[in-house]
Amino acid sequence: MSEVNAWLLDLGEGLLAAVGELELVHLLPDAPALFDVPQSPAYCRKVLVWQQEILPLMNLATRLLGRPAARGGGLVAVTAYQERPGADPSYGALMLSAPPVRVRVADSQACGLPEAQPGWRHMAIACFEREGRGPVPVLDLAKVFLPP
Repeated sequence: MSEVNAWLLDLGEGLLAAVGELELVHLLPDAPALFDVPQSPAYCRKVLVWQQEILPLMNLATRLLGRPAARGGGLVAVTAYQERPGADPSYGALMLSAPPVRVRVADSQACGLPEAQPGWRHMAIACFEREGRGPVPVLDLAKVFLPP
C-alpha cells in the first residue's frame, strides 16, 4: 500500500482540502498586507506581495459556496504549482482558517468528491476519506489559480 505526505488545509466554513507536501511552501501567520483588485471575482478580490511577486489570494470557501465567507484566522498559505510539466514553479496564496496539519494519506483512503459542493470537480485531482472529518479533496493548484 502506497502512502504519501500531504498538508490538510482548513479553508473555513467547514471545508477541508489537501495539497501535496511540497506544494505548501510558506505560511504567513501575521495577516500580511493585502491589496484590493477592482472588478475581480469575490473569491479572489485581494493580492499580496511575497518575495517581490504579486500573488492572488484565493478564498476557496467563497468560491465553493458561492457567497461571501468569513476571513478566517488571518492565515495565508503560499503554494507552488507548475503550469505545465517541466515549467518553473508559479505561486498563489490560499486563505486558511487554521494552521495546516501534516497528514499521511494511503491509497486505501481514496473516495469520491463531496457532492454538496460541485465546484470541487473543477479544482480537485483526487479525494481521500479522513477519519472523523469526511472526504478531503486534493487540490490541483494549477486549476485553482489559472484561468480555464
